[in-house]
Amino acid sequence: MRPSFPVLPAAFGTFGLVWGAWQAVLPDLANHHGLSTGPLGAILTLGFAASLPAMLGIGRLLDRAGPGWGIGLTAVAMAGGVGLVGMLGSLPALILAVVIFAAGSGAFDVAINGAAMGHQTWNRPARLTLLHAAFSAGGLIGALGGGAVLGTDIPFEITYFVLAASLSLVAVLAARSRWEAIPSAGSVPRAVALAMLPLAALAGLAFLAEGSMETWSAIYLRDELGAAAFIGALGPAAFHAAMLVGRLIGAAVAGSLGASTTLFVAGALTLVGMSVALLVPLPAVAIPGMALGALGASFVVPVVVSLAAQRAGAHAGRAASYVLTLGYAGFLVGPSFVGILGEVAGLRVALAIVPLAAAIILVASRTRVARS
Repeated sequence: MRPSFPVLPAAFGTFGLVWGAWQAVLPDLANHHGLSTGPLGAILTLGFAASLPAMLGIGRLLDRAGPGWGIGLTAVAMAGGVGLVGMLGSLPALILAVVIFAAGSGAFDVAINGAAMGHQTWNRPARLTLLHAAFSAGGLIGALGGGAVLGTDIPFEITYFVLAASLSLVAVLAARSRWEAIPSAGSVPRAVALAMLPLAALAGLAFLAEGSMETWSAIYLRDELGAAAFIGALGPAAFHAAMLVGRLIGAAVAGSLGASTTLFVAGALTLVGMSVALLVPLPAVAIPGMALGALGASFVVPVVVSLAAQRAGAHAGRAASYVLTLGYAGFLVGPSFVGILGEVAGLRVALAIVPLAAAIILVASRTRVARS
């Protein structure tokens, strides 16, 4: 399977670009529609809920039709959704746009990870970590770019159309790539499916922590700590920068420490970093704290995906679908819980869900679930 263009690095990088920029301008989108944390969290949760059936379906498509079409079609869906968001229509139009965008995003995530796991080169742990590093690099660029736009007279909604164009380019590259279809390995044995469940739970905790930090960091800095727009954008930027560093060194860390110890270190870093960010209400302290928390979180999903690949064998594509789809429950629960609790008790209290998730990962790292 040798595509004529490095589609996977481009796809992972663009995926990060989209989410980094999305997070940076999210406070302005919320302000435009007059949304507080509760309604915003509910809308995001509705979008992620719609993504679950799409994620389940794309795993089957990836196994049968091949990664080119899987990546291309889901990129088009994301592009359509983010473009509709940028039109700044009515609230019902925003909800529809977020649903389309989130469903496409979830399916795109499964498509690119499943394609990587089914590729004879990219499914190696070190290479897989580099792909996740490409996502974080894109996220850093997107967050800084979104923050730069907020510091000018350029309307913030222009950001969404730039992202839609980037996704459309990835769709064209993927559709034109000459990848062979991944042959279907038939039904996934029940034992393999059951082996994915504890890994999906770990992925869910990591996604919950990542999603909460990604989605709410800019709003936390701007609304809770009174930071300026560009300083607020440094929250998701620091998050993605730390994720980039963590994923670049993650393979070496996991290779030296092993999966279990790596997950232990990951939980400890996230627990300490986010506790500092929430206990010290100063942007100059909170941003490095978030970065330390993100550094720890960066190790979790690549290790879990690698463990899933080891246990799934010929069913790697479907295993990616199971683990990531079930793990995305973290994204489903996180935005809603943080948003609703933030409405009642404040965003600082609500974000305590992140160190709590980190503590559970820390404990789970000492069990058989985390062993190769």
